[in-house]
Amino acid sequence: MNKLTSSQKEIINKLLKIEHNNYASMLELVNKKPQTIDRKLLIHTISLIDKLSRYEQEFPRRVSILAIALCWEYSDPDYKESLREIFIVVLTRMGIAPSTMLIDECYKLDGHYKPFSSYLNELSVLVNQLKYEVSINSRTFLLTQFQKQVWDSIDHNKIICISAPTSAGKSFVIYLKIIKKLLEGNTRIVYIVPTISLVNQVTKDLIKLLKEFSIVDVDVFTGIQKDISSRFIYVLTQERAISGFGENSHFTELNLLVVDEVQNIERVANDSDQRSKILYDFLKEIKNQTVTDSIILSGPRLKNIGNLGFDIFDEISYEAKTKLPPVVNITYSISASGKRYYFNQYSDIYENPTTIEISNPSEIKGIGGTQYNNNFHNYLLSILNKIDSKKSNLIFSPTARQARKTAIFLSENKPNIDSDQIESLSEYIEYFVHPQYDLAQIVKCGVAYHTGKLPLHIRSAIEDAFSSNIINNIVCTTTLMQGVNFPASNIIIRNPYLFVKRRSLAENVKLSNYEFSNLRGRAGRLLKEFIGRTIVLDESSFEVEPTQDSLFEHVEKEINTGYGDYYQKYKNDIEEKISNDIIADDGKEKHLLTYIRQTIFRHREASITRLSEVGIDIDENQVRHTIQSLDQLEVPSSVIWNNRYWDPFDLELIFQYKKNRAIEPIPNNIWDKGLQNSLIRAMTSFMENFPYYFRKYIGNTNEDMERMSILIWSICTYATDWGREKLLREILAERDFSDNASDGIDNAVQTITSKVCFGLPMLLKPLADMSPIENSVLGIIETGAFNKITNFLISKGVPRDTAIFLKNTYLQEFDIDEPNLHEVQLHLGKIKSNLSPWIESQIDSICI
Repeated sequence: MNKLTSSQKEIINKLLKIEHNNYASMLELVNKKPQTIDRKLLIHTISLIDKLSRYEQEFPRRVSILAIALCWEYSDPDYKESLREIFIVVLTRMGIAPSTMLIDECYKLDGHYKPFSSYLNELSVLVNQLKYEVSINSRTFLLTQFQKQVWDSIDHNKIICISAPTSAGKSFVIYLKIIKKLLEGNTRIVYIVPTISLVNQVTKDLIKLLKEFSIVDVDVFTGIQKDISSRFIYVLTQERAISGFGENSHFTELNLLVVDEVQNIERVANDSDQRSKILYDFLKEIKNQTVTDSIILSGPRLKNIGNLGFDIFDEISYEAKTKLPPVVNITYSISASGKRYYFNQYSDIYENPTTIEISNPSEIKGIGGTQYNNNFHNYLLSILNKIDSKKSNLIFSPTARQARKTAIFLSENKPNIDSDQIESLSEYIEYFVHPQYDLAQIVKCGVAYHTGKLPLHIRSAIEDAFSSNIINNIVCTTTLMQGVNFPASNIIIRNPYLFVKRRSLAENVKLSNYEFSNLRGRAGRLLKEFIGRTIVLDESSFEVEPTQDSLFEHVEKEINTGYGDYYQKYKNDIEEKISNDIIADDGKEKHLLTYIRQTIFRHREASITRLSEVGIDIDENQVRHTIQSLDQLEVPSSVIWNNRYWDPFDLELIFQYKKNRAIEPIPNNIWDKGLQNSLIRAMTSFMENFPYYFRKYIGNTNEDMERMSILIWSICTYATDWGREKLLREILAERDFSDNASDGIDNAVQTITSKVCFGLPMLLKPLADMSPIENSVLGIIETGAFNKITNFLISKGVPRDTAIFLKNTYLQEFDIDEPNLHEVQLHLGKIKSNLSPWIESQIDSICI
């Protein structure tokens, strides 16, 4: 069943009309009173729900969930008890029994429903729940039908490819399966996620489950370990994971590999997208070098997810796919036609929207235009002030700076909240960042911002405050689109642009409709609310893409991988450079030339097959020629192995510069007096001699030399302090922020997170690897820690600054050469209640 009959449409239309009218009324866009569902419509709706819920197809089930959600929200309270029993029966029949906790408080609290009036209904619910229950030891978990499908498929297939909406509960069922596998003796597990924030979230979630099931002999790591037992869970970014395939492969046998947000692999051939390339290369290394029992690839709304598994691993994959979210998403938009304004409703049931003319246009004075001025901000404030103060709202902003400015405006126009929790959050932010940091004052009004420029420990605190409804309004950027478990009641967005001012000589980037679809999927709090809503403040800024039939439909992405098309485009240039051992100057073909040479270095004659797998057909004679050339290089082979994204011929140049003392080595001690100056000289030399890599990891080299010198000095100064475990607040305290403190703080944090923790170590790694003794300085700078206790806490998902603070204060007695880390966890468990609640939440999962 893929469409409704005319009578069924009429029922759904009436329900959506009530929702439309009531939401418009709440926002004071129309002068209408809220409506409830009358008895006659309710009876017809219940009959429709009962009929549609018996179909197996997703479309009638989507309609059923929509009808249940609207009935529950707008029916007379006197009918709720009768509806409770009916809807529990229907939801369990459709295989989404976890959603029943939204309509039965008893089930939410203790897992038991209030008494049923009908024994047959009680029996029906019991039978349907049994289909989707799983047991781990003595505990029983109730899953959705889709989650149960994923659970079973992992047991019976080697490669499982999962595609589902953001709120479908993919991660939860994977977590449970990991626990089950651990208890069955499958103890070698790797979990790949795209960002450090997700590493910390997944690490905390898994450690919490390990504690719940008393699994004490399995370690969770967030970085590659030199010495490791056979019982481990690695939670890694693709950058950290690829380092496991050096000269000696770290991953030889795995019981389970999980790759979340796998859609990031799509832009693999694009030189500017290093993360896609690394993820793709990691999966190919897994295919060729690792014996893996089970592989899970997971992502939101991926059209060809099953083919992706076959394309990468050359094996038939099981596809677990659903378009059925357990919550209802409705999108509203405001549009103009001449001097009239309209409030439009989009749902995934119908292609075309319904429209209500706005009778109070004074409420939307800021519509139109592109500037983020007071007119727009007053428009946004007007919308927010009409929404229930208990609802949680994400307000999308195009840039980090604009997110902060918008949050400041909202906080200046909202009253302070009298709350001990809010006050402690403000004090925590002020103490651990800077007294002049805007965010410390903004949160006092129940407002915050969430961007890539937030320090990790502050980001963690903001996420906890939002999840606990302590803060209800967050202005955010795209940092929330990569799988972070951060749902909201409402998503509010002006337009899809990722810029504030359009630039004539630069690419004006915007969210694709697929990306916006995933952002809208954040609306609707799983197991907390039936309906999530997105409010588009300017519909005219969105366009229907060629793959879409209508605006704001939920879009699926088709993923294509490999280097074939890109190779064909530059084939002649690449072949010429291979034949003549030429080093390419720029990224047009340089990144692919590097990939080819590195593959030939690693696999020699077998590289022909390896390259063919990814769409590169290279001549056998060229392979032999390249092998001969590579064999003549003086640079140690270990350096080439450990720097796979450097052309071996460039590595040879670095080696010769170092040999001839044109580049000095990096000190191998983080406390070396000359470390900062040494880093400055090395970075300057790399900027002058290897501008391609400098641009790739640090930034544009076309700036004037004075500005570049200041940038390099700043990066190396931060790097020295960061590696020596100086707290962020101590680093910032030494800076002069007399002009605009928050701008300066944001820029400093961005420099540290992108240039110090990533760019500098990636740029100088070849030089460090050429040291005659092991050089760990860049690794220390990357993590911002050298102490064993600090590193241990960070590896368990504790943010770096929190870990250092605890080591310097409450853990001083354990700070010895060989600390007892088990005792550290026990001690933290004893004192955690005496700490700030924002620190306590960050360490709770590791306390014993």
